[in-house]
Amino acid sequence: MPRFFLSSGMYENGFFQISGDDAKHISFSLRMRRGEHLTVCDGEGMDYDCEITAMDGQTVTLAILSSYPTVTEPPVKIRLYQSVPKGDKFEYIVQKAVELGVSEIVPVYSSRCIVKPDAKSEEKRIARLGRIAEEAAKQCGRGIIPRVLPHMRYSDAVKNCGENAFICYEDEKSFSLKAYLRDFSEKGGNALSFFVGPEGGYAADEVALASANGIPSVKLGPRILRSETASGFVLSSVTYAFEL
Repeated sequence: MPRFFLSSGMYENGFFQISGDDAKHISFSLRMRRGEHLTVCDGEGMDYDCEITAMDGQTVTLAILSSYPTVTEPPVKIRLYQSVPKGDKFEYIVQKAVELGVSEIVPVYSSRCIVKPDAKSEEKRIARLGRIAEEAAKQCGRGIIPRVLPHMRYSDAVKNCGENAFICYEDEKSFSLKAYLRDFSEKGGNALSFFVGPEGGYAADEVALASANGIPSVKLGPRILRSETASGFVLSSVTYAFEL
């Protein structure tokens, strides 16, 4: 069933109204008609089963038939600190991370990032990634729209990420993701953060900085993963550990 996000404050007397691009998408791309059903999510954990009662190409009016808690959100809130890769790889990372259950994504500039911060283009980049996150959330049935936050320098990120964080590092010899998630489960945690490096990985001094701030290095297995693969691997592992 098609899915759209609206604030719960946008319904009145048992009706939602959708306008703008979403209304055009419903009317002209999906070619929906009066009497058909779609789902509205308020982005805060509630879904609404709705029926189209009126539409004029610019506005779609929906009658709320029922409401119920969203069942698609993972039990663990996950923040991804992703070093900025080159090209359009970040768009792919955001899309797949949203599908796999991430809650927030922070673009990070670490020492080996090929792309460097550019204040003039940063706002547009974040806005575009936010739109990609929203479309992915609609497609996969999320109960929230995961946020893409403003970029951070690596040194600031490791100092401000809070508890229950780890860094993915291919040269870690002994501490595995499996062991980290087991320890996290035993502590009864419900939120974690993890860091994924750029194409060239993390420099040794960056790993040392993370360790000095209480962030352990974690090995993702015997194979070295690409930057755009690692986040999906971690998120899939968290799903297996806590949802399946």
